[in-house]
Amino acid sequence: MLTARELSNDRPGGASDPNLSRSMGDAACFGGMVGCGETYFPAFALAVGLGETAAGLVASIPLLVGGVIQLGSPYAIKRIGGYRRWIVLGASLQALAFLPLALAAWHETLTLSMMMIIASVYWAAGLSTGPAWNTWMEQIVPSQHRARFFSKRSRLQQTCTFASLMVAGLVLQWASQEGIALTGFAALFCVAAGLRLVSAGFLHRTREPKTEHHAMQSAIKGESECVSADNHSAMRLLAYLVAMQVFIQLSGPYFVPYMLGHLQFGYGIYVSLVAVAFLSKVMSLAFWGRIAERSGASKVLWIGGIGLVPLAALWIVSTNLYWLFAIQILSGIAWAAYELGFFLMFFETLPANQRTRLLTYYNFANTLAVCLGALTGAAMLATMGCESRTYYWLFGTSSVGRLLCLGLLAGVVLPKGSLKTIRMRILSVRPGAGSVTVPIIASAEESP
Repeated sequence: MLTARELSNDRPGGASDPNLSRSMGDAACFGGMVGCGETYFPAFALAVGLGETAAGLVASIPLLVGGVIQLGSPYAIKRIGGYRRWIVLGASLQALAFLPLALAAWHETLTLSMMMIIASVYWAAGLSTGPAWNTWMEQIVPSQHRARFFSKRSRLQQTCTFASLMVAGLVLQWASQEGIALTGFAALFCVAAGLRLVSAGFLHRTREPKTEHHAMQSAIKGESECVSADNHSAMRLLAYLVAMQVFIQLSGPYFVPYMLGHLQFGYGIYVSLVAVAFLSKVMSLAFWGRIAERSGASKVLWIGGIGLVPLAALWIVSTNLYWLFAIQILSGIAWAAYELGFFLMFFETLPANQRTRLLTYYNFANTLAVCLGALTGAAMLATMGCESRTYYWLFGTSSVGRLLCLGLLAGVVLPKGSLKTIRMRILSVRPGAGSVTVPIIASAEESP
């Protein structure tokens, strides 16, 4: 028989609600996996000898596979019988995806096709469970605790991501100096697999609400309704975001091969540049949240969109490390404004009962844009060669395209939103702070 204390501890949303503790454990392990796992896929592709163009494609093309597969996730959830089962299955598949990479690193051989398949499995498992995880969290975390809980959860994930990113970089730097870089990659991928398996364990132990089945059916029914004409502003905003993503990804995936392959930076310098951008992004989010609360998210989006324009082209100016660190700091600040602004505006223009459905569509359109931009960049590198001039063309064209995209944003009527902040879930860390992130819908806070 349960004691009164045990009953109190199991009360949903209570101070010691085990579901919330397990979600925090999931956040810590997931953040650790992101920092030492997929973030180093492009670097591993270079280390194993796949080439600079392949390193860029590995960081982008598999995202499209995940974006396509996640379109069928609502039907898969119905078939499998619940959000938790689907999410735990995806987490387990992500963990298993690291094992063949660790084996390939140990044997020091891997083909590009196999690397693409493994990375595609990883992203398919991750992105296909994203919308379901969002809906599940809305059911798990009581509304009165969401703002504080997701604030703590996001900080924990960011801290663990940053820590594992730095530790992994130091490990690779040491392994490279000892001439066993691929062995270092093998160890990191094994650690990433272990962390994701522990994360899956936390998810599996999370108790599903008794009303989940009814809520799931209602959500699917509500989200199957046609999008009304009232969503015109959201669709126009989506067009801007997708166009921007094309030009961002024209250069974004190739910063890693540019630094590690072309400039011959060590892993220590590389991870320091990535970490500085990530840290400045995280630290500036609170500032942009206050700006959004006072002046509206549209102003934050405009500042971020303008700030992103010159960032790629600034890499043409100099390869001096002090200059590159300064660019990375500015990049993190601009990306924080851009991501916070567009997520707040995107959700402000969407009806609540269609947010998860349209987020799924956005994920697909976004990954399609990632693929288009990356393939265009790869074509330029293949045609013109992996030389400084080619990289400068990529960076310059990317900045010009971002500038032209502002014309699309100028034609969008953006209301002054009532949302003041929304937390984000980091799925991958990229150079220049262009991380792969998704919003946590339940964390959205309205201005008083």
